[in-house]
Amino acid sequence: EKISRRFKYPPSSGVTTAADLDTMGLKTFFCSNVCAAYRRDIYEELGGFIRHAIFNADMIYAAGAVKAGYAVAYEAGAAVVHSHNYTNMQQLRRNFDLGVSQADHPEVFRQAASEAEGKKLVAETYRLLKKEGRLHRFPGFCMQCGFKYAGYLLGRHYMKLPRGLVLRISANREYWLA
Repeated sequence: EKISRRFKYPPSSGVTTAADLDTMGLKTFFCSNVCAAYRRDIYEELGGFIRHAIFNADMIYAAGAVKAGYAVAYEAGAAVVHSHNYTNMQQLRRNFDLGVSQADHPEVFRQAASEAEGKKLVAETYRLLKKEGRLHRFPGFCMQCGFKYAGYLLGRHYMKLPRGLVLRISANREYWLA
């Protein structure tokens, strides 16, 4: 989990714009409401967060801001203690909802595939675990990644699944009942 956090929240600050999309992909508009601040005037101009989203309302907003010509700033020095120790099934459910979000918002996520970031995370985790002499942790990490990816793929294709299965898999049952 520590390696995943370091990967998602790197030690260097930066600002991304639409010009970074080809090189940064999904990270161009990465944003997490765990620790985010928004300029109120821009937030109101862009209409705020999407009203009905299962997941990623923060990234959908940030992608809209980038598309409108604004930038997303990441401040590495900002500190928030936030962590999850999800079970494999919880990872599957969470990533199912992430996949649903991406399927429902192709205007945002078509341009930047999550799979590319996932591959980078696996490679970086392997490299760091090997360097730290903890390669024995890698098989468990791979198992967790398998659950994440299975959930993500199921979510990306939720329209082909029976509604009852969707309701059982989703971590956000209320979304489907609204």
